[in-house]
Amino acid sequence: MKILNFKKLLSQVLVFALVQSGVAHSLEAKLDEKTGTITIHRDGLAKPVVTQNAAADHRPYLHPIIGPNGKGEFTQYSPGHHKHQTGIYWGFTRLNGRDYFHNPRGDYWKRKDVKVIEAKGDSVKWETVYDLLDANGNAVLTETQRWSMTSSKDRHVLDLEWMGTGQTNVNIGKYPYGGLFVRMPWKKGIKGEAVNAARDTDRRAEGKRAMWLDVGMEIDGRDDWGHIAIFDHHKNAGYPQPWRVDGQLGVGPVRARLGDWNIAKGKTETIRHQIQVYGGKLNGKELTDRWKAYTGQRGTYALWQLAKRAGRDAKFLTPQEAVDNSTIEGGFTVNSWANEPMITQPMAFCWDDKGRMWVAENRDYETRGRGFSASGDSRILILEDTDRDGLPNELPDDYPGEGELVEDLDDDADGALDTAETGTGIYNGTGDMGTDPLDPDTDDDGICDGPNAVPPVCI
Repeated sequence: MKILNFKKLLSQVLVFALVQSGVAHSLEAKLDEKTGTITIHRDGLAKPVVTQNAAADHRPYLHPIIGPNGKGEFTQYSPGHHKHQTGIYWGFTRLNGRDYFHNPRGDYWKRKDVKVIEAKGDSVKWETVYDLLDANGNAVLTETQRWSMTSSKDRHVLDLEWMGTGQTNVNIGKYPYGGLFVRMPWKKGIKGEAVNAARDTDRRAEGKRAMWLDVGMEIDGRDDWGHIAIFDHHKNAGYPQPWRVDGQLGVGPVRARLGDWNIAKGKTETIRHQIQVYGGKLNGKELTDRWKAYTGQRGTYALWQLAKRAGRDAKFLTPQEAVDNSTIEGGFTVNSWANEPMITQPMAFCWDDKGRMWVAENRDYETRGRGFSASGDSRILILEDTDRDGLPNELPDDYPGEGELVEDLDDDADGALDTAETGTGIYNGTGDMGTDPLDPDTDDDGICDGPNAVPPVCI
């Protein structure tokens, strides 16, 4: 009897569903021999959806890329804020000390070949080959970009295989950016956002490692946002790579952030990425599923490894340092209210209708390897601040006296100590008033139990 692996079968069905989610349209790649330009045409659309520029003395780049529904340009060439950025392109910033990122023209690049490999069908393929030149005009690296593309009504999918062959010993120096880069049509005042697989956004994603990064923004001629997502491949060195996210939402993976790397003379380095172009809203789960379909990976183990590393490397903040580093909306304040050792190993919390926080502490949990200690000291804490003065109504019995927190001795803020408000309902003097320690006006006569007014409850 053959036993089927249900999880594996389900994964295969998911991949098939993603591939089939948009019916591929017929494409045609046309090469202009004179200019070296390749245009990609799709049935039903008058203009090319993708243009590969490959001039003899200019680095190769994709621009413009038109939205899958034929509306809007998703790329930008040489904007005023970054003249050197050219749609979708590849350029190292420090290659044998020479800057190919900021110098797209002139004596840096020399075309060797541009050709269409598969001209018609549900997918098309093409290739550009360039020599990267040193200051004396000698080739130091031969770069081949091999592209394949499919397109449906809701997205373009472009696969890139980048191959660099050393014509001499090549060193790519450590630098914050350089490599594959995407320039979308950002302009001042536009709404847009970069999001990575770990859900870091915009400048918080700068320098962070992740399997994919998506950049989306408003696009002229469209009612929705345009998006370009870049997938990193698990076989790339440095995977998952750090990402560049500049202040104008220019993005790209940057292996060089991790340090210098080399290509020996006569050796070839291969790097793979997939680019997805679509309109609408970002669906992070769907994008992760598409990344899985591209790489064949079944999970996001890499993110877990990164999170563990970040946790080990992170500076442990004191409660007050955590407050000082908080980002909050205007009109709100943050203070340290409950922290270690008042709370240890919290695993879940919720709020009740009285504004109290219930915290479940898993104090006798040890490790997956050893299981539970069965010490029996796990517990549920109920945290409350009745008068909202930033002090807890009560501290746990085992809270150390030298701890940072101070117990609120007047929970209802009426000026009478809780020790005197015994809640018996019987007045026995100022040391035993019998009033409710959580209600500033126990008898509801509008006069506070203690000497302090608590508007609007009592005076």
